Amino acid sequence: MQLCLDTGHHAYAGGDPVKFMLKHHNRVSYLHIKNFDINVRSKTQKGALAKAVSEGIMVEPNLGGVNMEELLKVLINVNFNGWAIVEQDMYPAPFDKPLLVSKRTYEYLKYIGMVKTDSFGIK
Repeated sequence: MQLCLDTGHHAYAGGDPVKFMLKHHNRVSYLHIKNFDINVRSKTQKGALAKAVSEGIMVEPNLGGVNMEELLKVLINVNFNGWAIVEQDMYPAPFDKPLLVSKRTYEYLKYIGMVKTDSFGIK
């Protein structure tokens, strides 16, 4: 059985997605690249994800507790060739926020080498 590893949800629940990927890479065929705010997690009730999301628990990849550069190293070392999507859980979402988050996230992931093309049309 193949797995989808959601890095933000895995870390929110107390796991280490980098170590998980290293150990179980042969079963992970799909990634959700996401991060979480350690400070928000410490103030929210465990298991209350919807409330935590409304309080801003999920943040841009470079702003949270998951080390995206270490995750990238693992992905390269295990020769990951599955699918990946970047997610940003936010609700309610102000109309003007998602595009700005997308642009910053794209630039960060390009900077660390997780994105190697400019073909996405984000300007």
